[in-house]
Amino acid sequence: MKDQFGRTLEYLRISVVDRCNLRCVYCMPASGAGFDPWAELLTYDEIVTLTGYFAEMGIRKVRLTGGEPLVRPGMAGLITRLKKIPGIEELALSTNGVLLKDQARQLRDAGLDRINVSLDTLRRDRFKEIAKMDRLHDVLEGIEEALRVGLRPVKMNTVLMKGVNEDEILDLVRFAVERSIEVRFIELMQTHQNVPLDPLKTFLSVEEARAIIEKEFRLVPFDTYFSSPAKVFLIAGTNARVGLISPLSCFFCTRCNRLRLKANGFLKTCLHGKEDLDLKTLVRAGVPKEEIQQRIAGVVFTRPEQHFLNEKDVPHKDFQMSHVGG
Repeated sequence: MKDQFGRTLEYLRISVVDRCNLRCVYCMPASGAGFDPWAELLTYDEIVTLTGYFAEMGIRKVRLTGGEPLVRPGMAGLITRLKKIPGIEELALSTNGVLLKDQARQLRDAGLDRINVSLDTLRRDRFKEIAKMDRLHDVLEGIEEALRVGLRPVKMNTVLMKGVNEDEILDLVRFAVERSIEVRFIELMQTHQNVPLDPLKTFLSVEEARAIIEKEFRLVPFDTYFSSPAKVFLIAGTNARVGLISPLSCFFCTRCNRLRLKANGFLKTCLHGKEDLDLKTLVRAGVPKEEIQQRIAGVVFTRPEQHFLNEKDVPHKDFQMSHVGG
C-alpha cells in the first residue's frame, strides 16, 4: 500500500482494548474516559480476520496496544493466531508492565517478538502521582521477568515531562545500562482536552534530554530502519541504547509507515487525524474481503501529509490515547 505522497504502509498498530489499569496524567482524562461496551470492541476473530486482510495488502509488522492490552484475557492466544498469518514478519506489544510478570513467559511462548514497557519514573511516590496507582513494584518486576524468560528485546518508553521527571533522565539511562536494554524518551503530545497535565507547561524536547544524558554518557549514532520514529544511539562502552522520539520538535511524518486500528474497529491513517473507516461495521455486515480491502486502500491513499499538532489554529479536543493506542 502507498499513499498519495509515495509512502509505503507496512506497519499496523492494533488497539485491542480501550481500558487501562493506570490513570496516567498525560493520557487519561480526569473524568469521562468513555470506555466502549465490550460488545462494541473488535473480537479476536475479527482482529485476526482484518489483520489477514492487511497482510495481503503489504502490512508486515503488527504491534498490539491499548489502553492496556494485558487487561484483556487471552492475549497469548491472540498472539499465537496472529503469528500464523502469512506475511506478518514481526509481532510486538506495548504495555504499562503492571500485569507483565505473570504473562511474560506465555507471551514469549506464544511467539511475541518484542515488547515495549512504559516507565516514566523509578520513584514510588512519583509513580503514584503520575499513574494515580501504586504499582511501580509490579512494573519493575514485570521488566525483570521479561528479561529473565528471554522476551527480548525489551524497550522502555519514558514520556518527558518538564518539572515532573526531568531530574530522573540519567537514572533511567543508568537503569537501561544495567540491563542492556533501550530507553526511549518521548516528547509529550497534546491529547484530550481534559487530561490533567498541561502539555504546554510541561513540554521538554528530546534535545534537552539528550544534553542531560551527554553530561555522563557518550552517545554514538546507531543506524535504524528509515521509518523508525526514533533517533537511536548506542551508549558507548555498554550494550544499552537511547532512543529519542520527537513528534513535535522534529516530527517524522515524511517517513511514517503506520496505520492504526482502534479497539472499536475504526481505522486511523494518522495518529492525530480523523477516524477514516469503520471496519468493524463492514466485517459484521459480511462485506466481501475484496471490497473491504478496496475501501482500506482508498483511505490510505488520501492520508494527510503530516499531523497538525504544531498548528495552533487547528482544534485538538477529542484525542484520547487509551482509545487509539500509542
